Amino acid sequence: MNSTVVAPADVPTSANFDVRTSSFFRFHDQLPTPAEVRSQARAQWQAGTHWGWKKRTVTDGYNAHPVPAVFEYKETSLFVKWGSSARISEAQALYAIRNSCGNSVPVPEIYGWRTDGDEMFLYMEAIHGRTLEDAWPGLNDNERSQIATELRNILHNLRRLKQDPSDRFIGSITRGCYYERALFEESQAESGPFTSVKDFHDWFIQQYKRMMPDPETVQEPYRKDLPDDSDIVFTHGDLHRSNILISSTSTSPRIAALVDWEQSAWLPAYWEDCKAHWTAETRGEWAVKYLPLILDQHESVWEAWWYYTNPVGC
Repeated sequence: MNSTVVAPADVPTSANFDVRTSSFFRFHDQLPTPAEVRSQARAQWQAGTHWGWKKRTVTDGYNAHPVPAVFEYKETSLFVKWGSSARISEAQALYAIRNSCGNSVPVPEIYGWRTDGDEMFLYMEAIHGRTLEDAWPGLNDNERSQIATELRNILHNLRRLKQDPSDRFIGSITRGCYYERALFEESQAESGPFTSVKDFHDWFIQQYKRMMPDPETVQEPYRKDLPDDSDIVFTHGDLHRSNILISSTSTSPRIAALVDWEQSAWLPAYWEDCKAHWTAETRGEWAVKYLPLILDQHESVWEAWWYYTNPVGC
């Protein structure tokens, strides 16, 4: 597969957008309205029939991070991720990946998105499967290794997405700021775009100083270990096993989709590896045995990355 340049102009930036070429519109004229999504999600939640890729407890904060709504049709199933914490940038990433990588990077097909007040609605294909986190205890060593190899190939295909060499930046797929849970929530509005890796690193190391009374006096023992000459690659940003779905129908486990692309962005090449280790049990089997099979290891950056993120990560 050849590399594909994805420019910000290639991705829709409208607050409301229908992917009219998607499979959903072969059978339907329009997506459910935000009001219909809210009603469906609440009805499924109250009936105890809601489902999603992850277990989620919903209490009085229902509208802050609500359960998804699922619409079952004869031809397909529709999954709607919504709420004030949903981000159009996730839908835009799915759009770009599907258009550029096809099935070589399995992701839910995106059908469109809506903005209603401060809430976003992301309409996508419902993937039937189990999270790798749930399935992991029941997999044997050969099956685990097979999944690791498949993941490495998928990420290799994702890395075939390239920026225009004349427009390199750190930021979201549309050249905006990006969302990152390893940083202060209040710093998200400042998180890009950056026109160089150096500019990004200079901003990155300032985040842990926010809590300090005199930040300018703080020593920088690890700035030199952040490589300003790093390649910039498109990054999932949260390769936790709960974001990897495996097929529930195949006799041998196969990856059905990578989900939850809300933290995806153009980032330094080491970021995927550092973040994957950050979300894993430090000396657990996944981190020690399998992540090295899946991702190139950037051990020279680990200590610096952890030094700057541990005080501020969500």
